[in-house]
Parts: sequence; C-alpha cells; structure tokens
Amino acid sequence: LLLQAAAAFARQGAKCVYVSGEEASAQVRMRARRLGLSDAPVRLAADTNLRDILTTLDTERPKLAIIDSIQTMWLDSVEAAPGSVSQVRAAAHELTAFAKRRGISVIMVGHVTKDGQIAGPRVVEHMVDTVLYFEGERGHQFRILRAVKNRFGPSDEIGVFEMTGAGLSEVTNPSALFLGAREVQSPGAVVFAGIEGTRPVLVELQALVAPSPHSQPRRTVVGWDGSRLAMILAVL
Repeated sequence: LLLQAAAAFARQGAKCVYVSGEEASAQVRMRARRLGLSDAPVRLAADTNLRDILTTLDTERPKLAIIDSIQTMWLDSVEAAPGSVSQVRAAAHELTAFAKRRGISVIMVGHVTKDGQIAGPRVVEHMVDTVLYFEGERGHQFRILRAVKNRFGPSDEIGVFEMTGAGLSEVTNPSALFLGAREVQSPGAVVFAGIEGTRPVLVELQALVAPSPHSQPRRTVVGWDGSRLAMILAVL
C-alpha cells in the first residue's frame, strides 16, 4: 500500500524516498515491477543505521519518506539491540524531530502483536501525529485502513481495499461488495446499516438456529461478548 502511495505521489512530482530495513532494494523493485510501478521515480534505499538514513534524507530533502520498519532501525548512541523498547523509542524520537525540523512527511511502519496492537513502547503512538491500523482477516481479500489517531482530521474514518493481483485497489462501495452474493430471502440473516466515520456500511448479521433438547436454550456468539449478546436479546 505504501509503495503504491509513494508511486502515486512521485508521479505527481513529489520527491519520495522509500527506506527498507526489512528487504533489499532488489526485492522492493521486484514488487514494484509486479504492481506496474517500475516507471515511478521513487528513490529506494536499504539500510538500518538511522544516522546514515537521516544524513541521506537531509541531503535529498524529499517530500515524503517511508521507513519500513521502525523495529529494524538502530542508533549507535543507544546500547541496545534493534527492535528493543529503547531503540524504537529513540529512533521514533529522532525521526519525528527531523520531520518537524525539515518539514518532511515521514511514515513509520510498525510491527503488530498477535493481539493486533502496535509492538514496542506505546509512547511511539503519542509522539506521532497519526496512527493508522491496516487490518485484514485470513481467507478474505479485503483490507481495512483504520485511523485511530489523527491530529489533522477525524479518527473514525476507514478505507476499504481489495487485494488483487495488481496490488491493493480501493473499494468505493464496500456495501455492494460485501452483500453481492447474498440471497434475497435468507432465513436467519438480516442487513444492518452501520456508520463508520461519515460512511454508511451495510453489514449482514447471520444467526444459526437449531432445536435444543434442554429447557434453557444456549445462545453463543463468535467474535463478540456473550454478556453484550444477552443485553441485545433482552432489548429485542
């Protein structure tokens, strides 16, 4: 997604630098060719030494710099391994200070834990201006970009994307996509209109009902709180 965004900015004349600490430049170029972005004038670098990276950015003076990822960066002034709490905190501080000093937009990619939270010190979220979560589920080609913090705009907006062979493509009407294969008369299924930011999204709720030999029927739910389900049923 960031490679596609950098290519779009570069094609409009903005100078963009993509710094990869995870992969070699050849790997990023190979992905760019696969996505049809090889003609975009994005400058690539593969390094993890933050001092060298900041010196290069100070020389190049790009409009946009992408750091992939913050967990691979290391400062020689901090005696800790890359990815540690002290290194991540120090690297994020150096990058944010540099961005504000030079007027450069810097995007830092961060790893997430199994719970879906940003790995490392939580102080990084307080240091940056915007926090975006890129979410997806196994078995589905849809991805959601969610803003959980935004100093320049609303924090409840989402962007819906579909993973295709040509990269991520924007889904302008996710409701039509999600409900495309729905039967008109489906027992146990109902469509609910929810609001995500300023965008109404139609969501299908499905219920499977089976006869119970017990006097007290059992109600279970997947991916939701059971006590909340009991409250909703009481309201209904």
